[in-house]
Amino acid sequence: MSEEPRELPHDYDGIREYDNPLPSWWSGIFILTIVFAIVYAIWYGPGPGRSMHEEFEAEWAGYSTWKAEAEAKATIVVDESTLTTLAADSTALDRGRQLFGQNCIGCHLEDGRGQTGPNLTDEYQIHGMTRLDLYNTIRDGVPAKGMISWGATMQPKDMAAVAAFVSTLRGKNIPGKGPEGGKVSALR
Repeated sequence: MSEEPRELPHDYDGIREYDNPLPSWWSGIFILTIVFAIVYAIWYGPGPGRSMHEEFEAEWAGYSTWKAEAEAKATIVVDESTLTTLAADSTALDRGRQLFGQNCIGCHLEDGRGQTGPNLTDEYQIHGMTRLDLYNTIRDGVPAKGMISWGATMQPKDMAAVAAFVSTLRGKNIPGKGPEGGKVSALR
């Protein structure tokens, strides 16, 4: 349905205007957008549609419930006896080794001999003397020395697994960074 544009009867400073209508498909899309906008305004205005704030609140409530349940399942009482038990559990040690490899080798190297962080294989410990002290150092970090706090990003059972794994490195005396801190007996 191609029509020749027709000349309109008015003249502006010698410029003549043609009546050249938009293609019908273009006009149809324009009309559909107007209809969509009206339906959208009714649905999300006074209608049953939820705003993005309401959707966020619903999703946040679901996430909070899920997180509370997950934390309840992951709760572990971290004390010296728990860490000693984990140090003898091969599954916990494998998990600790994996997490150590993902998060700690940048400063302590893959075998724990130390780079920017202290050597974890000698018989010296900077912060405390026990496995629980290792756990607390992992959880709280040492911001003054550049070690971040893993308590905000890692579950207590995972931090306990890392502490148990690190305690098994004690006494291997792999040559690396020199001794730092106080001398402790090997944690076995």
